[in-house]
Amino acid sequence: MEAGVATPTEQQEEQDVIKTQFGTITNKRVVYFRNKGWFSGGSREDIPLKHVTSVRLEVSRSLAGGIFLLLVGLALLSGNNSVKAVGAVVIAIAVLVLWGSPTVVVNTAGNDRTVSKGFPWLRREASAFVDVLRKQLFHE
Repeated sequence: MEAGVATPTEQQEEQDVIKTQFGTITNKRVVYFRNKGWFSGGSREDIPLKHVTSVRLEVSRSLAGGIFLLLVGLALLSGNNSVKAVGAVVIAIAVLVLWGSPTVVVNTAGNDRTVSKGFPWLRREASAFVDVLRKQLFHE
């Protein structure tokens, strides 16, 4: 056998393409965390690539909620030391809400829509996950 030429069994071995906080994509399937949120781990779901019909990345943010929390936090900063600490925490939460959370949505052939959310600083990972899955689906 020639060096560098794969046998049929070697061609069918499953290989990881990317691993992120949102899941793992292999050359055959997507291992994905369904209903994953900020503080919930979600449930693991293995989906064969041939069953995935589309994938998209959304960024969800709440402008009104973020501004409200920011104003409350600023108001709390005028209190005593313990109230100032609470105000600082509320402001930090407001920044996260305004920054926006990446949401990966995977649709399957059975019209199942699975959603996985991450912290705002995981947006690059979410984008990489979606890009790699698109390339696997559409061989771009």
